[in-house]
Amino acid sequence: MKRTNSIGSFIKQNRRLLLLLLLPLIGCIGGMVLYSPLSASLPAEWLALLPLTPVKGNFTSVLSQWLSSCFQPVCLLALLFFSGVSACGAPLVVLVPIFWGIGLGLSEAYYVQSGMSGWLVLAVVLLPSAIMELVALLMASSEALRLTLLMAVQFFPRSARCGGLWQDFRLYCVRFLVLLALILGAGALDVILRLLLGGLL
Repeated sequence: MKRTNSIGSFIKQNRRLLLLLLLPLIGCIGGMVLYSPLSASLPAEWLALLPLTPVKGNFTSVLSQWLSSCFQPVCLLALLFFSGVSACGAPLVVLVPIFWGIGLGLSEAYYVQSGMSGWLVLAVVLLPSAIMELVALLMASSEALRLTLLMAVQFFPRSARCGGLWQDFRLYCVRFLVLLALILGAGALDVILRLLLGGLL
């Protein structure tokens, strides 16, 4: 009985984060389901974006691959940031993790069809940096949802939480800077793994 109560208490205290965790999972499953019909209809140039490419050892290539690896998650983080400072940003906050999950699901489906070698690439090259990105984007989604709800509350004059949000906004900016550093670190991890394990790709 105590264990059931503790699980229920954990779910109640973390229901927002658990709900957000379902969104990239839904997107990932959707991406894997969509891979077969999309692979038959999308141009080859688009499908060429799914496989990971080895990174050469020179500085220019490493820097270029790092910027390329960080581009999408940084754009998603920026979208979450601006959604959070809007009173009607909640729908975008929900869509961002789903969109990220679809991209991951497509890449997973591409490698799963390759058999054991594909599973190995997933486990040691793709997923480590993807997990770091997921943590950062989920935390950003939670922060953006919190602030956008606070912004929406300002429209209700009987609310107990009306007034300035300057302190909340300052904390919001600091947290997003930390999450930006985490995403840049995930991009660096992705490049390092492709540099060291390029023979698997």
